[in-house]
Amino acid sequence: MLRNASGKPYQVVGNLQQFDPENPEHDLFNLWDEEIIKIGGAPIEYYEVIISFSSIDDLYHEARSKLFSHIPIQLWGYYEPVPAQNYQNSFGIDSPEEMIFEFNYRSVLKSIGHPPKIGSRLYTPHKRENWVIIQRNLGEWKMWGEIRLQLLCQKFQETVTTGEGVVTQPKPDFTIN
Repeated sequence: MLRNASGKPYQVVGNLQQFDPENPEHDLFNLWDEEIIKIGGAPIEYYEVIISFSSIDDLYHEARSKLFSHIPIQLWGYYEPVPAQNYQNSFGIDSPEEMIFEFNYRSVLKSIGHPPKIGSRLYTPHKRENWVIIQRNLGEWKMWGEIRLQLLCQKFQETVTTGEGVVTQPKPDFTIN
């Protein structure tokens, strides 16, 4: 037992001060980051992947009947368009294009309701390109919380054999009622 110089038992005065994650000052970092991304970033459309667990191949662990949502969710983020890289290998031309998209983590959670699913598709209106999410990382940290979400994406490739994922066909310029 700890004792004071007078011999009485030692007692803590006041209360223990710790960081409060619900503090509005903590949310200020998220609001600033979200505003900066909206000012300097670009709109990006998110199409969520829908996978039926009964259609997953046991050997390759891929789903042949995956579908993408027809209704996009607009997110704001940063990305640097990469120049085309077409390498010749023994199997023909290979295009290993990858890009990192950065978003405000809390803004994405508000828009989608959960972190983006791996396998979902992003559409960038700037160059009209489709990307598939292959990895999800958390970026910057401030005061015990996540600020940025980084999505590593590859160029989206359509499947010719099954007809799934056909997204790059031209859209008609008229509507059918």
